[in-house]
Amino acid sequence: MKARLIFLLSFMFLVPYFAEATVNDAARNKEGDSREHFYKSKDSFSAYEIEYKGKMTVSDDDKNITAIEPDGYLKITKSSFGNTRKIEIESDKQGNLTKKYFDGRKEITFQPEGQKWLEEILIDVIHKTGIGGKERILRIYNKGGVNAVLNEIDEFERNSGYSYYKSTNHALFYFESVEYRGFNTKYLYYKTLVNDINLNKEELIKVLKAIPDISSNSTKGTLLREILSKHELDSYSMEKFLDAVETLSYNTERGNTLRAFIKKYPVNAENSREFFDVIEGMSINSEKGNVLKPLLASQKMDKRILSDFIEAVDDFSSNSERAALFRLLVPHVIGNEDLTAQLVMEVKDLSSSYHLLEEEILEWVAKGKVITETDLNKSAILNMLDIGRNYNANTRKTPMLRSLHGSMQNDEEILKAYFDVIKSMDNEMEIYNVLLDLIRVHKLDNKGLIYLLDAAEDLANDDYKHAASAILREVISDLPDDPDVLRYFFDALDEIDHNSAKEEIIRLFCERGKLDKRTTVYLLKAVEDIDVDVEKATSLKNIKKVMPSGDDEITYIFKSIADEIKSDYEYERAIN
Repeated sequence: MKARLIFLLSFMFLVPYFAEATVNDAARNKEGDSREHFYKSKDSFSAYEIEYKGKMTVSDDDKNITAIEPDGYLKITKSSFGNTRKIEIESDKQGNLTKKYFDGRKEITFQPEGQKWLEEILIDVIHKTGIGGKERILRIYNKGGVNAVLNEIDEFERNSGYSYYKSTNHALFYFESVEYRGFNTKYLYYKTLVNDINLNKEELIKVLKAIPDISSNSTKGTLLREILSKHELDSYSMEKFLDAVETLSYNTERGNTLRAFIKKYPVNAENSREFFDVIEGMSINSEKGNVLKPLLASQKMDKRILSDFIEAVDDFSSNSERAALFRLLVPHVIGNEDLTAQLVMEVKDLSSSYHLLEEEILEWVAKGKVITETDLNKSAILNMLDIGRNYNANTRKTPMLRSLHGSMQNDEEILKAYFDVIKSMDNEMEIYNVLLDLIRVHKLDNKGLIYLLDAAEDLANDDYKHAASAILREVISDLPDDPDVLRYFFDALDEIDHNSAKEEIIRLFCERGKLDKRTTVYLLKAVEDIDVDVEKATSLKNIKKVMPSGDDEITYIFKSIADEIKSDYEYERAIN
C-alpha cells in the first residue's frame, strides 16, 4: 500500500500526472459515483442477493423507496423454496425512478404485486444493508428518541454472514476491486447517535450503557473519544464512560481513549476506581505505562490517588516498566512518609536482576531528590559514554545514561556516542524509557531529534510499536518544521501498524494548527495505511480542518484516499 503514495512525498513531481488525472476524475464524476455494494446471505429457508449504489430515501413507514440519487439503483433478489423473485429500482440522471418486478425470469407489472412484495421485504433489506442511512435513523430518533433507535438496533441480526463489495477506479493511482467481509450495519446507528445527534445527559447515559455491545474495538474507541470531545461528563456519566472503556479489548484503543480522558478530566476520588480498573485490565505493560506517565506529568494527585497509582504500577508484569514509573514517582512522594514507605516497599520487590535500578531509586528517596549530573563537560560525558558502552548489562547502562541527561549537549560527537550506547542495548523497554527521560530532561536540536526518531523506528521494527508510538507522541508538540526531521518522524510512523496509534498521532499532529503542503502529504500517506474505516475517516476529518485550502493537488490526493473507505457513512463523514 505504501508504494502507491511514496512518490507523493516529493509532491512537486505530481504536476505532470495531475493534469491528466483531473480530466479523468471529472469524467468519472460525470458518470456518477462508482461506489457499488453487494450483499449476499443464505440460510435454511432463503437466500438474498442485494446490489445497490447511491444514497436512498426510504418512506416513513419503511415500505417504499421514494428516491435514489441520480444514476443509482437497488436490485433485490430473494430465492425461497425453489422460487426466485427480483425487484430492480433504477434512477436516471435526473433522479426519476424506474421500478421492475420479476417472478422467476418473467417480468410482471410492478403494481400491485411488485409493490406488495417490496413492502414485505424492505425492512429486512434495510437491516441487512443500512440503506436509508443516517436520514432514516434521524427520522426514527425524531419520532421516538434514543430508545427508538436502540430498539431498532436490537432488531438487527447479530451475525449477518454477508460480504460487502466495493469497486473504485482511481485515475491517478490504481484500479481496485476488492471484497470485504463483516460489515456491520448496526454500527451505523450507533455512529449516527453519537456523531449526528446532540444528546442530552439522560440520552447520553443510555448510549454509554449500550456502547459495550459493539464488538468492533475501533468503532467503540472512536465513538467514546467523540463522546469525550462533544460532551461534558458529570460523575455518573463519567463512571459509565469508563465502564465502556473497560470493554475495549485492544490496548491501543484503551490507551488512546484514556490519554484523551486525562487531558480533559482529573483523576480523582469520584472516578479513580473505574480509571484504575481500566488500567488493570490492560495486558501490555508499555501501553499501561504510557497512560500513567502523562497522568503523572500533567496532574497533581492527592495522597489516596497516588497510593492507588503505586498499587496499579505494582501489578505490572514488567520490571523494567515498573522501575521506570517508580523513578518518576519519587518527587511526588517525597515529604509524605506513608507514600514514601509504600513506594520503598514496592521498589524492594523488583526482580534481583534490577538491583542497580532499585539502588538508584532508593538513593533518590533517601536523599529526597532525583540525582542527575548537571555540570559535566564534553570530555567527561564522552568518557562516561565510552565506559557505559562496554557494560554488559542493560540495567547498568540505563542509570548511567539517565545520570548524563542533565549535562547533555547537542554536540554531534556526544549525540553519536550517546546513541551508540542506545544501539548496544538489547532491552527495548529500557531503551524507550531512557529515551523518554532524555526528552523530558533535555531539549534536543534537529540533529538530536533525527537520532531519536531513528531509534524510535528501530523500536517499531523490533515490534515494540507501543514504545515507538510513545516517543512520537512525546515529541509532536515541539517538532520543528525541518524537512529532514519530518522525514524521520514519518518514517518511524510508517512502521507503526496499529490503527488506533496512527489515528492518535495524526490527531495530535493536527492539533498543532495549520499544516503546510509537505506535512499534509506525509499525514495523508499515514492515513492511507489505516485499514479501518472509522479511524481512517476520523483522521481525514482532522486533517481537513488544518490542511491548505484551495490546493488542487492536495484535494485530489485527499479524495483519492477517501475513496478507499468502504462505508458510505464514513466516506461522507470524511469528505463533508
